[in-house]
Amino acid sequence: MEFEFLIDGVPRTIALEKRDRTVVFREGEAEIEAEVRRVSANEILFHFRGRTARVHLVREGGRTLVAVDGRGFTVTEAPAEAARALGGDERTPEGSLRVKSPMPGKVIKLCVREGDEVRRNQTLVVVEAMKMENEIQSPADGTVKTIYASVGELVDSEKPLVEIESKS
Repeated sequence: MEFEFLIDGVPRTIALEKRDRTVVFREGEAEIEAEVRRVSANEILFHFRGRTARVHLVREGGRTLVAVDGRGFTVTEAPAEAARALGGDERTPEGSLRVKSPMPGKVIKLCVREGDEVRRNQTLVVVEAMKMENEIQSPADGTVKTIYASVGELVDSEKPLVEIESKS
């Protein structure tokens, strides 16, 4: 599964692959295989190449502040055009948005109901994948039209979770 980010304003494409008890991170030709362990909601340990890296995450609006062993980075979502090019959320013929999970996982929490008004970046669904909770956020302001997933359901990156009728 590939993800597009802006890290300190620089576009980056990172591929993730789960293997048994490890995760493989790829960027271009560089590859790191690491054991990943969530310590708390905002702290993750990565064990790789005989060392351990402690990662702290703080969400602030549309960006995430990441500290890796004391070195700080600002991570923001890729522009909408790049996300669509990677096959993320899709527009329906009626113009609403179908929000998908970025990776296979299990739905552990629904944060909205059909008919709810939502803001851009508001958490819609929480999906657990690779022992980490991933908050799936609304790509736009709008109204929840349809919820396709339920708590406990296993989902993949092709199945829509929520449909948002955009206010644009």
